Amino acid sequence: MADEPATTTYTVTEPFEEAVKSLRKVLAGGNLKITGELDMSYRIRQRLLVGTAPCRVLFVGGTPAVFQNLGADALAAALTPLHIVVSARGSQTEIHLLRALASDNGPLEPQVAATFRRLQAEIFRAIEKIGMRAALGA
Repeated sequence: MADEPATTTYTVTEPFEEAVKSLRKVLAGGNLKITGELDMSYRIRQRLLVGTAPCRVLFVGGTPAVFQNLGADALAAALTPLHIVVSARGSQTEIHLLRALASDNGPLEPQVAATFRRLQAEIFRAIEKIGMRAALGA
């Protein structure tokens, strides 16, 4: 596990805004809810007067149905939202998901840790409907 990168990156062959729409659609289809959003490029432009490529952070959690399907208790919801970074890369878009381990959040009950990993897997499955996992070292 220590050899694995901390972030998993997917490439979507769509321009940024289209990729964000596609991502929203596949997340909703997987009973995953975007609970918040931060437009990083806008904030950098407003605060530092520097133009950057489009970049957003989406805060994603499960709907009650997702937690019920995962057999989760109320404690698992405290581990969300998970953060997905969407960034423009020319005519394509990259989606980055932190491959955090449940233990990174401190000691957890085994059932809660398992739910955390399953929720991450649900997010990975949703993203894989629109993007390809980037090769390591690319």
